[in-house]
Amino acid sequence: MSQNTQNTSKRRSAGTFDIRNIIALLLGIYGIVLVLCSFFLDPGVDPDTGGLKDSADNLWTGIGLVAVAAFFFIWAWLNPIVVQTPTEETEVK
Repeated sequence: MSQNTQNTSKRRSAGTFDIRNIIALLLGIYGIVLVLCSFFLDPGVDPDTGGLKDSADNLWTGIGLVAVAAFFFIWAWLNPIVVQTPTEETEVK
């Protein structure tokens, strides 16, 4: 009597739980906040020199963070992490 046991595995993408998506989401949110702050908030005065701060610093940093977030999203979309989940199929002959 022979007994055949096959352990096959399904392959599926990590999707939302891929760390690249989480990092991209956090960087993207922070980048958007900085871009919006550069347009709507007064940058204030530098306490050391007494001169006005430049709001372009927030703008360029925000644009950079949004660009890096886009890179992470594209990277995760083009090269997804594949997780193998085992399924049990047993055939007895």
